[in-house]
Amino acid sequence: MITRRLGAWLRDAEHQMNIEMNDFARPYGLTGMQLSVIDFLSRQSERVVFQVDLEREFHVQRSTASLLVKRMVERDLVTRVVAPSDSRKRQLQLTTKGQSFVPIVQAHLEQQDAKMVADLTEQEAAAFQRALRNVSHWQTTKE
Repeated sequence: MITRRLGAWLRDAEHQMNIEMNDFARPYGLTGMQLSVIDFLSRQSERVVFQVDLEREFHVQRSTASLLVKRMVERDLVTRVVAPSDSRKRQLQLTTKGQSFVPIVQAHLEQQDAKMVADLTEQEAAAFQRALRNVSHWQTTKE
Protein backbone atom coordinates (compact mmCIF):
# COMPACT_ATOMS: atom_id res chain seq x y z
CA MET A 1 0.00 0.00 0.00
CA ILE A 2 1.36 3.42 -0.99
CA THR A 3 1.11 6.06 1.73
CA ARG A 4 0.58 9.63 0.59
CA ARG A 5 3.36 12.00 1.52
CA LEU A 6 2.68 14.93 3.86
CA GLY A 7 4.09 17.33 1.28
CA ALA A 8 1.40 16.25 -1.17
CA TRP A 9 -1.29 17.01 1.42
CA LEU A 10 0.24 20.43 2.10
CA ARG A 11 0.43 21.21 -1.63
CA ASP A 12 -3.22 20.21 -2.10
CA ALA A 13 -4.29 22.25 0.93
CA GLU A 14 -2.47 25.33 -0.36
CA HIS A 15 -4.02 24.86 -3.79
CA GLN A 16 -7.51 24.59 -2.27
CA MET A 17 -6.95 27.72 -0.17
CA ASN A 18 -5.81 29.64 -3.27
CA ILE A 19 -8.90 28.52 -5.20
CA GLU A 20 -11.17 29.63 -2.35
CA MET A 21 -9.39 32.97 -1.99
CA ASN A 22 -9.64 33.69 -5.72
CA ASP A 23 -13.32 32.68 -5.74
CA PHE A 24 -13.94 35.01 -2.82
CA ALA A 25 -12.03 37.91 -4.46
CA ARG A 26 -13.62 37.59 -7.92
CA PRO A 27 -16.92 39.40 -7.14
CA TYR A 28 -14.86 42.39 -5.96
CA GLY A 29 -12.92 42.46 -9.24
CA LEU A 30 -9.73 41.43 -7.42
CA THR A 31 -7.48 38.42 -7.10
CA GLY A 32 -6.84 36.35 -4.02
CA MET A 33 -3.24 37.57 -4.00
CA GLN A 34 -4.38 41.20 -4.01
CA LEU A 35 -6.62 40.54 -1.02
CA SER A 36 -3.72 38.76 0.71
CA VAL A 37 -1.52 41.82 0.14
CA ILE A 38 -4.24 44.06 1.57
CA ASP A 39 -4.37 41.84 4.65
CA PHE A 40 -0.57 41.82 4.95
CA LEU A 41 -0.29 45.61 4.66
CA SER A 42 -3.09 46.13 7.18
CA ARG A 43 -1.18 44.06 9.74
CA GLN A 44 2.04 46.07 9.29
CA SER A 45 0.80 49.34 10.79
CA GLU A 46 3.87 49.70 12.99
CA ARG A 47 6.45 49.36 10.22
CA VAL A 48 7.28 50.67 6.79
CA VAL A 49 6.61 48.14 4.01
CA PHE A 50 8.46 47.98 0.69
CA GLN A 51 8.03 45.74 -2.33
CA VAL A 52 10.85 43.52 -1.10
CA ASP A 53 8.73 42.73 1.96
CA LEU A 54 6.00 41.40 -0.33
CA GLU A 55 8.60 39.30 -2.15
CA ARG A 56 9.66 37.72 1.14
CA GLU A 57 6.19 37.28 2.62
CA PHE A 58 4.65 35.70 -0.46
CA HIS A 59 7.77 33.98 -1.81
CA VAL A 60 7.57 35.63 -5.24
CA GLN A 61 10.18 37.06 -7.56
CA ARG A 62 10.77 40.78 -7.93
CA SER A 63 9.05 40.89 -11.33
CA THR A 64 5.93 39.20 -9.94
CA ALA A 65 5.75 41.56 -6.96
CA SER A 66 6.35 44.55 -9.22
CA LEU A 67 3.46 43.60 -11.51
CA LEU A 68 1.22 42.90 -8.52
CA VAL A 69 1.96 46.31 -6.99
CA LYS A 70 1.55 48.04 -10.36
CA ARG A 71 -1.92 46.55 -10.82
CA MET A 72 -2.90 47.40 -7.25
CA VAL A 73 -1.80 51.01 -7.81
CA GLU A 74 -3.84 51.10 -11.04
CA ARG A 75 -6.89 49.86 -9.09
CA ASP A 76 -6.30 52.51 -6.40
CA LEU A 77 -5.72 49.88 -3.69
CA VAL A 78 -2.18 50.95 -2.71
CA THR A 79 0.11 53.90 -3.25
CA ARG A 80 3.86 54.08 -3.65
CA VAL A 81 5.31 56.82 -1.48
CA VAL A 82 8.94 57.94 -1.55
CA ALA A 83 10.58 56.58 1.59
CA PRO A 84 11.92 59.29 3.89
CA SER A 85 14.94 57.12 4.70
CA ASP A 86 15.92 56.41 1.07
CA SER A 87 14.53 58.32 -1.91
CA ARG A 88 15.28 55.35 -4.19
CA LYS A 89 12.74 53.20 -2.33
CA ARG A 90 8.97 53.37 -2.46
CA GLN A 91 6.93 52.65 0.62
CA LEU A 92 3.65 50.79 0.05
CA GLN A 93 0.53 52.08 1.76
CA LEU A 94 -3.12 51.15 1.53
CA THR A 95 -5.39 53.75 -0.01
CA THR A 96 -8.82 54.51 1.41
CA LYS A 97 -10.25 52.08 -1.13
CA GLY A 98 -7.71 49.43 -0.12
CA GLN A 99 -8.52 50.00 3.55
CA SER A 100 -12.21 49.46 2.82
CA PHE A 101 -11.37 45.81 1.98
CA VAL A 102 -9.54 45.15 5.26
CA PRO A 103 -12.57 44.06 7.34
CA ILE A 104 -13.89 42.00 4.42
CA VAL A 105 -10.67 40.06 3.85
CA GLN A 106 -9.96 39.66 7.56
CA ALA A 107 -13.42 38.17 8.15
CA HIS A 108 -12.91 35.77 5.24
CA LEU A 109 -9.48 34.68 6.46
CA GLU A 110 -10.80 34.15 9.99
CA GLN A 111 -13.54 31.93 8.53
CA GLN A 112 -10.93 30.04 6.50
CA ASP A 113 -8.81 29.51 9.63
CA ALA A 114 -11.85 28.30 11.58
CA LYS A 115 -12.76 25.88 8.79
CA MET A 116 -9.25 24.37 8.90
CA VAL A 117 -9.52 23.46 12.56
CA ALA A 118 -13.27 22.88 12.81
CA ASP A 119 -12.96 19.13 13.39
CA LEU A 120 -9.98 19.37 15.75
CA THR A 121 -9.82 19.62 19.51
CA GLU A 122 -8.17 22.71 20.99
CA GLN A 123 -4.98 20.70 21.61
CA GLU A 124 -5.00 19.25 18.08
CA ALA A 125 -5.51 22.73 16.61
CA ALA A 126 -2.55 24.04 18.62
CA ALA A 127 -0.40 21.09 17.47
CA PHE A 128 -1.49 21.70 13.86
CA GLN A 129 -0.51 25.36 14.13
CA ARG A 130 2.89 24.43 15.66
CA ALA A 131 3.54 21.90 12.88
CA LEU A 132 2.72 24.44 10.16
CA ARG A 133 4.88 27.07 11.85
CA ASN A 134 7.79 24.62 12.07
CA VAL A 135 7.53 23.63 8.41
CA SER A 136 7.22 27.26 7.30
CA HIS A 137 10.49 28.12 9.05
CA TRP A 138 12.61 25.43 7.45
CA GLN A 139 15.75 26.90 5.96
CA THR A 140 16.83 25.95 2.48
CA THR A 141 20.38 26.31 1.30
CA LYS A 142 21.51 26.96 -2.24
CA GLU A 143 24.48 25.01 -3.45
